[in-house]
Amino acid sequence: MQRFLSRMPLAGRLMLDTGMLIATIALIDPRASGLTIHEWVGIILGAVLVVHLTLNWQRVIAVTRMMVANLPRETRSNQILNGLLFVFMAVAIGSAIAIYEGTLPTLGILTSGSRVWQNVHGLSANASLILIGAHLAMNWQWVMRTVRQIAGKTVRKNPSLRPAPFRGGITANLPVGA
Repeated sequence: MQRFLSRMPLAGRLMLDTGMLIATIALIDPRASGLTIHEWVGIILGAVLVVHLTLNWQRVIAVTRMMVANLPRETRSNQILNGLLFVFMAVAIGSAIAIYEGTLPTLGILTSGSRVWQNVHGLSANASLILIGAHLAMNWQWVMRTVRQIAGKTVRKNPSLRPAPFRGGITANLPVGA
């Protein structure tokens, strides 16, 4: 399975990532879509996150092994950011399962609905949103290169983009002169 997923065309990977972003945005306010839709989108997003991690697993392992080596600061920061994102998303998903009111009880699975789990879910989901924004910023050049490649444009690094450090060692690519 890993071998098949690693050869998934770039367009498919970009569509998967874009779908995850749209689903995450849709999850921001459960009242906007209704609690049942919020829960189902969350379940689907959890499954798609597993596929996303599987697609990128070899890189995750390779970079994690090299963390003690002399990696560029941007690569190290990106790996730390991804690790934090994984932890907060796992907590958000786990706490969501604990408080489901519609989906799982309908399937006969009892949940607690505890106020503590609701607070944990809210905090971890909000932290995840912030980290997703940083993750997107850190990987923006990949997104742009992939879009250009899919569109049949020449793929090369954009010289008008340069790394611009943020506090905490996280960097983003901004146009020169910004």
